[in-house]
Amino acid sequence: MSDHTSISRRRFLGTGVAAGSAVLMASQHVRAADSPDDIRCGFIGVGGRGFGVLNAIHKSPGVRVTALCDINRSNLERAAKAVSDDKPRLFENYRELIDFKELDAVFIATPCNLHAEMGIAVLESGRHCYLEKPMAITMAELNAIYAATQKAKGIFQIGTQLRYGSPWRPAIETITSGKLGKPIMIRAYRNNAGDFPRNGWFEDPVQSGDVMLEQAVHEFDIFNAVLGGVPKRAAAFGGQAMRASKAPMHDFFTLSLDYGDKKVVGYTHSWIAVPNIGCDGFNEFVYCTNGAVDIHGGKIYHRQSKDNKEDVSPEPKGDTTQLAVDDFFRCCRSGSKPLANADSGRAAVIVGLMCRKALAEGRVVTLEEVLAEG
Repeated sequence: MSDHTSISRRRFLGTGVAAGSAVLMASQHVRAADSPDDIRCGFIGVGGRGFGVLNAIHKSPGVRVTALCDINRSNLERAAKAVSDDKPRLFENYRELIDFKELDAVFIATPCNLHAEMGIAVLESGRHCYLEKPMAITMAELNAIYAATQKAKGIFQIGTQLRYGSPWRPAIETITSGKLGKPIMIRAYRNNAGDFPRNGWFEDPVQSGDVMLEQAVHEFDIFNAVLGGVPKRAAAFGGQAMRASKAPMHDFFTLSLDYGDKKVVGYTHSWIAVPNIGCDGFNEFVYCTNGAVDIHGGKIYHRQSKDNKEDVSPEPKGDTTQLAVDDFFRCCRSGSKPLANADSGRAAVIVGLMCRKALAEGRVVTLEEVLAEG
């Protein structure tokens, strides 16, 4: 790169929110000609979830995919074909991708046990990092990557994307604004009718961290956002009833969380649901002193009102993954802190670790016990 191009890039990545927002308001379906001011993006792990996120990156204006990495050659070739107009370099070793000079940001969507190691490597290279959830699957790994985010020059965003779109974002904002008074209780569930994904790692708790860390962190992130912190105590019961796995994994559990100050959560998670039952799927109901919110349903209920039901705002509209990816690039340009950041990512994993410990030991566990494991 010439000195002129380098200066131009630095200025571009340091521009303010208004300039970044203007770029993101452009069409997300028309690829402009390459510009020296494009954000150059790499991607590690372009399989199932990774391929979906890659497509979202490719729709973001002012971004070029310059490098791809996957140990599975067919995944790598499929991804390269999808973004062929960007002419990315292909790698099978993630450290070789990180050593590639033509990168400003790196996305990671690998098995969960690799998240902390790879995230730390990207952050230490000085790049921006978008890391799929969970942030880590042990307390020691979580402490290590969290420490790396605090020293990093680049932006760090975690892939808990639900909070970026409607109905989740406006529903959570309604509750945290105090409009309905104090949130007291959350009743939530995620009941999957299908089998575990047979992708070679999800069904192995050594790699995935079990379902409470690979999947339920989405709900844990919402609970923490609504109740303003992490739980003080957790109790859980469950096991493995129907779904086979490489090592024992939970295909059902029920979890109780005590956030203190008379704020509690009751949550059920399963992979044994029967198709086409109306109460299955997933949802979060929040009961407050002056009303309730059906978060996934996008409804607000006022406790004392003849017209007691209203819809949450339909904004921000659009696919939550696309919204999260676009906002990541906005943060890269403006230096803003992402909505799904290291603090929220850490908090969601802590709930998952409390849940896993409570299930393993069959007792109430405390926040202090889990923190001490790091």
